[in-house]
Amino acid sequence: MRSQLPPDVATAIRSYLRSADRILPGGIIACAVTGSIALGAYRPGRSDIDLVAVIADEYRTRPDLLRRLRLLHLSQVPRLVVGAARGRGVSACCNTVFIAESEVGQPVTEIPPIASHTGEIFDPSGAFDVNPVTWKELVEGGITVRGRPIAEWDVDAEPEALRPWISRNLREYWTPLAAQLRVRPSRTPGTLLRRLVTSPRGFSAGTVAWCVLGPARMRRTLATGEIIGKEEAGLHALTAFPQHAPITEVALAQVRGARIPSAPSRRQWRGLTASAIEDMIEDALRSPLPPVPTSPRQ
Repeated sequence: MRSQLPPDVATAIRSYLRSADRILPGGIIACAVTGSIALGAYRPGRSDIDLVAVIADEYRTRPDLLRRLRLLHLSQVPRLVVGAARGRGVSACCNTVFIAESEVGQPVTEIPPIASHTGEIFDPSGAFDVNPVTWKELVEGGITVRGRPIAEWDVDAEPEALRPWISRNLREYWTPLAAQLRVRPSRTPGTLLRRLVTSPRGFSAGTVAWCVLGPARMRRTLATGEIIGKEEAGLHALTAFPQHAPITEVALAQVRGARIPSAPSRRQWRGLTASAIEDMIEDALRSPLPPVPTSPRQ
């Protein structure tokens, strides 16, 4: 296990890969860390542990592959339960996308993911994180925890697809999410968006952080090509969108594990969050895209 991994991350990944070797013997032949850890923005007990795992091709034709991957996901439940009890949420366990050995060198937008799991959710056919943003993290800061170094994976992050992908994500995911926030919770359709923006305890600080800092990160990447962590995205939003400072401070406090500001009040969070998302998207999409930098294939 690489020495640059935080101790709690190294422990979690070791446990995860031990479970994988028991459930899929010889199945995971390579694995690397992306996300906040790759960006140098990891916060113990608050950040996710994001992995890209490569499945040996011999497993692709096995009818029990998905069942085994489900079992691997279920092996995370004890950590998830303990983490939730300690207020850590999904940061206590590994979130993984699975791709096939023979697909590693394909352009990222052409890779058909085998499956993925995030927190309590298992997706038997998709993986949102198989995208140009995650692959850029993988190429520039990914940490190998099994198999060959990432430099030898022959990864194609498709840098020319990065900005078009972000623009589409802002239109197709974040714009509808902002619209959902404008709807009374009881009238919001029963979708993943509803589960995100509503909860038994109301609109949470965690949801504010997700909704405000996500578009802020996208806006920064769209403008500069740089991928940043959540805290840096919050600082960027404070500078670029000072009119949304009150709700951005709520998001930053959540990310930092600090005391949540008393103002604005909780009843204002939903509307202020929707306004922040809308302004960030409008600003990001109306600005002309700078030239796409060319970079050699990793």
